[in-house]
Amino acid sequence: MSAVTPEEDIFYTVGLLLSSDEDEWEVLENQNKQVLRFCEEAGIKAKQYLPHYTTKEEWMNHFGSKWDTFLHRKAQFDPKMMASPGQRIFTSI
Repeated sequence: MSAVTPEEDIFYTVGLLLSSDEDEWEVLENQNKQVLRFCEEAGIKAKQYLPHYTTKEEWMNHFGSKWDTFLHRKAQFDPKMMASPGQRIFTSI
């Protein structure tokens, strides 16, 4: 598992624990996207816990300046790129 911590000395965490009926989950998903979009537009740096990124670029943005460190560790500890193929960060050899 890899975790990202902010580069600032002080940071805050916010957790939103919402529940819905099985046919109402899309409403909550859209609300979550609105919160993330607001943060991005307002210049508020935000990271998702258990994100659902679908592109390498989104992962690069998630790791920010720590991306190169992440790449190095991936090459060192998973050279065949077998771990976590579902994240779509790397192409396996």
